[in-house]
Amino acid sequence: MKILTIIAVLVSILLGPHSNASDVVVKVIGLFTNKVLMEIEGEQKIVSKGETFYGVTLISASGRGAVVSIHGKLKKLGLNRSIGSSYKKPDLAKTMIYPDEQGMYYVKGSINGRTVHFLIDTGATYVTISGQLARLIGIDYRQGVQGFANTASSVVPVWQIVLDRISIGDISVSNVMATVIEGSRPHKALLGNSFLKYTQLQRTGSVMELRKRF
Repeated sequence: MKILTIIAVLVSILLGPHSNASDVVVKVIGLFTNKVLMEIEGEQKIVSKGETFYGVTLISASGRGAVVSIHGKLKKLGLNRSIGSSYKKPDLAKTMIYPDEQGMYYVKGSINGRTVHFLIDTGATYVTISGQLARLIGIDYRQGVQGFANTASSVVPVWQIVLDRISIGDISVSNVMATVIEGSRPHKALLGNSFLKYTQLQRTGSVMELRKRF
């Protein structure tokens, strides 16, 4: 990714007297081709065209500046230009997950729009699926980076790929790193930390609450 320019843009969004609104400072500290490095409330993220971060959606970006959408209204961000707008922090998307009889947490979701059943696995570095499942949902995983992994019985080939999108309920994450293991195992897709790092996990009793982290 070639950096066209690195600038500091400070946009103060002044809020009206709404009960759930708060003063929010938005900074665009890097401009790329159709991407910006944005900072909101002390959290930095590279935001791609069409992606939303704390309710601010990037429409386009170039070396001359960025265009964002706030509450459906387009705003142009240039060097040191301020924007006055009423801003309400969005509610976090969340999903409630209940354990099965063995205490395992399974959840229905999708990969690239295709329905998949996941097992939540906080010990897995990446989302992990079998080659059989990958073929079933139309993923050409052999275009990925090949490696090998030890299983209980043998050494099997694996591929590192990037999934376009994984969705769990209202939670959706794009460009998720994943591992594909040749064969039919794991029988369920493992929802590992390459997805979970964008969420917050919280348990109340036996119920697991999965929230999107913006």
